[in-house]
Amino acid sequence: MLLGAMFVPVPYVIEQPGPAIDVLGKYDDKDVLSIEGHKTYPTDGKLMMTTVSVDGGPGYSVTPAEVVRAWFDPTRSVMPREVVFPEGQTQQQTSLQNNVQMSSSQQDAVVVALQELGIDHENAVQVAGVEKGSPADGVLQPGDSVLTIGGKGAKDAAGYKELAARTKPGGEVSMRIDRDGTERDVKVPTTEVEGKARMGIVLDDGYEFPFDVGLGVGDVGGPSAGTMFALSIYDELTPGALTGGQDIAGTGTIDDKGEVGAIGGIRQKMVGAKAGGADYFLAPADNCDEVAGNEPDGLQVVKVKTFDDALGAVKSIAKHDSAKGLPTCG
Repeated sequence: MLLGAMFVPVPYVIEQPGPAIDVLGKYDDKDVLSIEGHKTYPTDGKLMMTTVSVDGGPGYSVTPAEVVRAWFDPTRSVMPREVVFPEGQTQQQTSLQNNVQMSSSQQDAVVVALQELGIDHENAVQVAGVEKGSPADGVLQPGDSVLTIGGKGAKDAAGYKELAARTKPGGEVSMRIDRDGTERDVKVPTTEVEGKARMGIVLDDGYEFPFDVGLGVGDVGGPSAGTMFALSIYDELTPGALTGGQDIAGTGTIDDKGEVGAIGGIRQKMVGAKAGGADYFLAPADNCDEVAGNEPDGLQVVKVKTFDDALGAVKSIAKHDSAKGLPTCG
């Protein structure tokens, strides 16, 4: 009975180091960062986003045996599932949330890099995520810009949501969208959820840029790669290698004002960065209480609060071949 009980699913999640992905390089044999319509420059070194692998989320389970092993592994963390995922959240909802967060972080990263370079952009309302298997799946795509709903425009995402809400459940929503620079009219079916028409999409306030910037990391989701995305975009749009050939990893959300925010799983991300060959790691200042004393041997960790902090740190590392003199979490 005890042996059998060790393999019964339990409501815990296990966080462990995921891969460190070079945003300047390739992932799954495809360029992570692609820029079209603007001059780019050769780069060198690496700017790596770091990830966390989570076992035991919605649609998955872990056993007591796995939890016990994780407790004795300093590179992994065990937490009750409800600490990480809201009660009742489905696998599809989790995937949609992660995709929306990734989409928003990419948009903000582009804005921050372009603002640093003095390149203008325009506001827009975009499809930030499409739930798999929903009525909109196959009709709309993340990144589509919304031009009208029912023949009417709106100034922000909230306005377009109000227009869409006028549709009767089971009816179709007429939309005009811009996809990759081409305008098109689509009709999106709906289903009834709690008496209201639902397409299965998330609309968000975003931006239109004067050229195309693409960021592709497969099924990796969440907002925590924003800072490394912004640095990589800046690097490719400016002459010379920003890193000076160094391998630099990091993490941190970023908003459209360039503020770097805290993330989860930073201990696992530092381990993943070191395993991926990084010598330096950029950590959000608000995560310093989790960083101090947990830095892997040989990994120099630099504290950053803003994009300017991160940019200055990378330039300093490139110039001096060291993080000496930069702020730390110690």
